[in-house]
Amino acid sequence: MINKKIYRYSFIILGAFLMACSSSDDDVVQPPIQATCSDGIQNGEETGVDCGGSSCSSCSIGVVIPTSGFDAPTSYDGYNMVFSDEFNDDVLSQDTWSFHLRDGCPNLCGWGNSELQYYTDSPKNLFFEEGNLVIAAINENIGGLNYTSSRIHTDNKFEFQYGRVDIRASMPSATGSWVALWLLNHNYTIADPSAWWPNGGEIDIMEYLGEDQAEVFGTAHYGSDFNNRQFNSKKYPAPNENYDKSYYVFSIIWEENKITWLVNDVEYHTITPAQTNGQPYPFNDEFYLIMNLSVGGNLPVSPIASDFTDFLIIDYIRVYQKN
Repeated sequence: MINKKIYRYSFIILGAFLMACSSSDDDVVQPPIQATCSDGIQNGEETGVDCGGSSCSSCSIGVVIPTSGFDAPTSYDGYNMVFSDEFNDDVLSQDTWSFHLRDGCPNLCGWGNSELQYYTDSPKNLFFEEGNLVIAAINENIGGLNYTSSRIHTDNKFEFQYGRVDIRASMPSATGSWVALWLLNHNYTIADPSAWWPNGGEIDIMEYLGEDQAEVFGTAHYGSDFNNRQFNSKKYPAPNENYDKSYYVFSIIWEENKITWLVNDVEYHTITPAQTNGQPYPFNDEFYLIMNLSVGGNLPVSPIASDFTDFLIIDYIRVYQKN
C-alpha cells in the first residue's frame, strides 16, 4: 500500500512537470508547486505525510482511540465541579499542568522505583488525539535510558482537599508498562522526597501493569517515616473488556477520614484511620494530581522492547467537591 501510494504521487508530480514543459506559450512561467499540509505528499519539514515539522500538526504514531466504554456523568447530587480538563484543545494547559522531567536524579533516581524511562515534554511523548491526551512510552535511548515517556502534575497549580475524582482512560498493553493516576501531599517535592514520603501520604487512584490487562488496583501509602512505610491496596478485575480495549472511569471519593476507590462507579476498596496499623493517617491534607506512564521498575515485569511504542489514553479528568 505504501509503495503504490508513493508511485501514484510520483506520477502526479511527473505529469504536472511534463504538462508545464509542453505548454505552447514559452513566455508563461509556471509557479512552483507549494508544499501544504493537505497535499498528500511528505515534503518540506514534514516528518510524515501532511504532518509534523514546523507548520503541520503533529503526526499520529499509531495510537488507536477506543470507540466504546463507560462514561461518567458530568454532575453528582450534592457536589460542584471544581476542576476539569477534557483535553479538547490540543495543547496542555500551562495554567494547570507541569512536567516532571528526565530520570529523577540526583534526589530520586529511577523515580524511586528503579524505573527505566526518561521523562520528556516532547510532542512525541505527549500529544492529543480526537479529544484525548495521549502519553506515549517509546523504545528509544535518551539520557542513558532505553525508553522515553511523560509525567505531568498539578503541583502549585491545583491542590485540593477532599472530593470526588473521575478519570476516563484506556490502558496500554505493552509488557513492562506501568500506569499511575495518583495524588501526592502538596508539600512533597522531587528535590527533597524523603521529607514528605511516606509520612505525607500517597493516594493511587489507579495503577495498572501492562502484563496483566485484566486488572487494576487502588492503593494508599503512609507511615511515620521510610522505615515504617506501609500500604493498603486492593485489586479489581476488569468487569467487561480488558482495560486496554475500551474506556473505563477510575475514581475515588475522598472524605475526611475515609477514601473509597471505584471503577465505573462500582466501589471496590476503602481505607480509614482504623486500617493504618497504628501509623498516622495522612490523608486529611491537601494533595495534587499526577498522571504518568512509566516503563519497568520494581513493580512490573521487565519490559519487552518490541512491545513499545505504547500509549496511555486519557479522555478527561474531573474533580468535584461537596456543596
